[in-house]
Amino acid sequence: MAKLCYARDLDLRVGRKVVVETEDGVFIGRVALTPRRREPYMPPYDILRVATPEDEGEDDAHRELGREIRDEAQKLARDHRIKDVEFFGCDISLDRSYVEVKYGSENGWPDLDPVRDGLRRRYDAWVVLRRFSFIDRASDSGGCDTCGVPLCCATWSGARSMGPVNVRLAKQQGVTPNDKIMGCCGEVKCCMRYEHDTYKEFKERAPFRNTTVKLEGQEGQVVDYSMVEDSVLVQFGQKRSDRRLVPLGRLASENPGIEPADPEDWAPEQPPQTADGPYPSDSPDPPAP
Repeated sequence: MAKLCYARDLDLRVGRKVVVETEDGVFIGRVALTPRRREPYMPPYDILRVATPEDEGEDDAHRELGREIRDEAQKLARDHRIKDVEFFGCDISLDRSYVEVKYGSENGWPDLDPVRDGLRRRYDAWVVLRRFSFIDRASDSGGCDTCGVPLCCATWSGARSMGPVNVRLAKQQGVTPNDKIMGCCGEVKCCMRYEHDTYKEFKERAPFRNTTVKLEGQEGQVVDYSMVEDSVLVQFGQKRSDRRLVPLGRLASENPGIEPADPEDWAPEQPPQTADGPYPSDSPDPPAP
């Protein structure tokens, strides 16, 4: 997991291994972001030094030991008939006196005391079992999502501090819940929360769907939104060719009493019907049937 550390005056580059002192002991980590400015407060952890070849060799040994401890924890869980728990990671202090084993469980908080005690006896270390959500697991392991870039939760700590991410956010942005908006952790992608405030500001100025508006003496109905273009799609007739994309500023100037949509009620609508049949609400120019 990412931790904010005091960089001192060390020559640090992204990807370089360093030795960090925490409240649980001394660990080897990897630089994810280099210092760009001096913080107004002292970060809670100190970088003691850039990792030496001996430190890096010890880190490789810890990685192998961590896999062994993880497998042993899983075996102990099976031996004690503890179900629905999966051990997936392990952090070991440089002197091997502290071991943190990460696990996930879909069955609440199982009693893992037998597993913890068994690991303490075998490895003669202070062992802590820490439960992680599936989002935490994705953040810890890293990787790329369907967009082709590294996971937001693994590369940018602010992604986890923006608030909860759920299907309701997708509905409020006019997106029908589907597999494409789900991240590799099984939850709604963090970017849905990142974009939410922009959608909220737009919808606070946009009228409800099916609102009757006037433009250049013609009456039409609002059938869809285009947040990127700060516009709404207005249907002036019965055919597809009678639709126009109208900027919100122009719409508001010609309809001063128009009521904005409720930002808390943005569920996606069914595609509107026209004389030529339904057309997709997310496409201003659908293909001819």
